[in-house]
Amino acid sequence: MNAESTEGFYKNAYLYFLLAFAVTVAGFWPSYFSRLTETGAAHHFHGITASLWMLILIAQPLLYRLNKMELHKFIGRSTFLLVPLLIIGGVIMMNMMLNNERYGPLAYQLAFIDLFVLLQFLLFYVLAIKNVRSTQYHARYMACTIFGPLIPALTRLLFHVPWIDSFSKSLHTSYFLIHIVLLLLILDDKRKGNIRLPYVLALGLMAIQQVLMHFAAGWEWWRYLMDLFSGVSY
Repeated sequence: MNAESTEGFYKNAYLYFLLAFAVTVAGFWPSYFSRLTETGAAHHFHGITASLWMLILIAQPLLYRLNKMELHKFIGRSTFLLVPLLIIGGVIMMNMMLNNERYGPLAYQLAFIDLFVLLQFLLFYVLAIKNVRSTQYHARYMACTIFGPLIPALTRLLFHVPWIDSFSKSLHTSYFLIHIVLLLLILDDKRKGNIRLPYVLALGLMAIQQVLMHFAAGWEWWRYLMDLFSGVSY
């Protein structure tokens, strides 16, 4: 294992994931974290599983840095249980959102984003497990699992920025911020002499998601599937 794998990537990774968790808590503070006693079981199930994933992303590089490899591996194996629960929680929330009349036709666009994020998350998790013996790829694929879920948190948080006065502006700004972070990570890899697939793939998928979400609400087949899934139509 080379110096870059232990020093370059892992040294401060936990701090970046800690920042991502802080952004998530801040974004969901008004609607969830400040109303824990008023929230239903489904929201708690989703909130707990998603929070546990972020805490794992914080803990794993720190444990690696501290050479606590047995605990690192134990927590890694626990994700075989957590990830299916996280996916189930995301699907439940997607169904509840589609059944919430206040979203109206916008629900079809939001459902597309939610499903794309879940599938993207699962893809990067599977790729991380497949590359578990390659530190550089495993770590990067695990890092990529954070970008999709950050979109709803950033979108909520950006509403507090004065010039962002609409949902569309907030949503697109969230995507652009993620694009910038991924570009910086790609440039950092280039600076170190080797651009690897994970961040390039993540950037491509995030860009595709940002473009396609505008058309999803108009796809008859998508509306049909979502109506079938939720039991309602708009």
